[in-house]
Amino acid sequence: MRIGHIAATGAAAAALTLGAALPASADGHPDLAAAKPNPKVQVFEHPKVLGRYATFTRNVPNLPPRGWNRIGSAKNKGNRTVTFYRHTNYKGARFPLAPGEKVRDFGDHNGMHDGPGSLRFR
Repeated sequence: MRIGHIAATGAAAAALTLGAALPASADGHPDLAAAKPNPKVQVFEHPKVLGRYATFTRNVPNLPPRGWNRIGSAKNKGNRTVTFYRHTNYKGARFPLAPGEKVRDFGDHNGMHDGPGSLRFR
C-alpha cells in the first residue's frame, strides 16, 4: 500500500514539474502571444532617412498640422504594414510599406513627389 502511495505522489510531482517547465502562452500557442500588433513608423524630413524625424504608432489622417508638411523618407519599425497617402484623410496616390521596409526617397514614387499627407496602419 505504501509503495502505491509513493508512486502516485511521484507521478503527481512529475506532472507539476512538467507543467511548470512549459512556456506560458495564450491557449497553448506561443506564437499568438508574440503576434501582438505593433504599429510603428519613423518618418524623416529629408530623403535617405536624414533630418528631423518623428515616430508614429497610430493612424494620422492629417500630417501637416502635426508639423509634417513634407516627408522625404520613412522606416517601418513595427510589425504592421503602413500605407502612406498623397493627400490628407487617406486620399490620392498611396504607397504601402511592409514591416521592416524603408523608403529612401518619396520623390522616387509616382504621386508622392512632395511626400504624403496621411498615413494608416493595416
